[in-house]
Amino acid sequence: MSSQKLNTEDHSSESSDFRFFKNSSLQGLVSLKLSAKALESLQGPDLLLQDTKLDKDSSSTTAGVVELDGKKYFLKRYNNKNFKKKLKNSVRKTRPFRVLKTSQALSEAGVFTPEIYAALNYRRGLLLESSYLLSSYMQSAKTAGQMIERLVGEEKRAVFTEKVCQMLVKMHDAGILHGDVKTSNIIVKPNDDDTYDLGLLDLDGSHCYTEALPAKKRSYDLARLISSYFRTCRDKPFAIKDLDELIDCFAQKYFAISGIDIPRERLMKRSKYLSSRVRKK
Repeated sequence: MSSQKLNTEDHSSESSDFRFFKNSSLQGLVSLKLSAKALESLQGPDLLLQDTKLDKDSSSTTAGVVELDGKKYFLKRYNNKNFKKKLKNSVRKTRPFRVLKTSQALSEAGVFTPEIYAALNYRRGLLLESSYLLSSYMQSAKTAGQMIERLVGEEKRAVFTEKVCQMLVKMHDAGILHGDVKTSNIIVKPNDDDTYDLGLLDLDGSHCYTEALPAKKRSYDLARLISSYFRTCRDKPFAIKDLDELIDCFAQKYFAISGIDIPRERLMKRSKYLSSRVRKK
């Protein structure tokens, strides 16, 4: 079955892996891989989140692991708490559909990211109350932040630097900006031969462009990566104290792979700002 074309409100998708779904309150796209029983359970997404242990529950996002037809998934709800947000999101493509687009683009570029199974909107009248994203749950997956001991030290860092820069170049050449390439959003997938592959989580801040990214946009992801790697190691016994050396290490490897020279001053300014920033709780 091929996907049905959505109207402007529902958002369109050309992927044959999805079909249009609509009931009295929800509408959007669901994967053809999702069973009928799972889809039936998904029609009460708020009840699913209410009955599970939440991984996140903030004014903007509520998320947790849910079970549908005997299989675990990760369900995220994007909350519109006030009238302004409801109105704003009622007239533009909502976050789940933007994430779905990026997920498909990353897959085409050869970059791993959790599989998306549904992108849905809940409206009350013309206003968008909330949106939902259902994706695969990877119970054994570890992030670079969780496995940082394996990714530091001269030789280990060189391997990680090459792998992560290869991943970034693939997506940047495909016109994809992740927007938040920190160690907690990088998946580390160990192989049987003591090597590993990398992937990406959390595509909420991502953008897809029609052409390969210019150096300025590439520097956003690279600086975020460098500052996060530095901050992750900073308070550990194996702390990396020389941020300048780290910037050179990543920038030189990125240039060797892509042939694109990102101005060092721009990269240093952004990396130093991000590495010293204190985020509000």
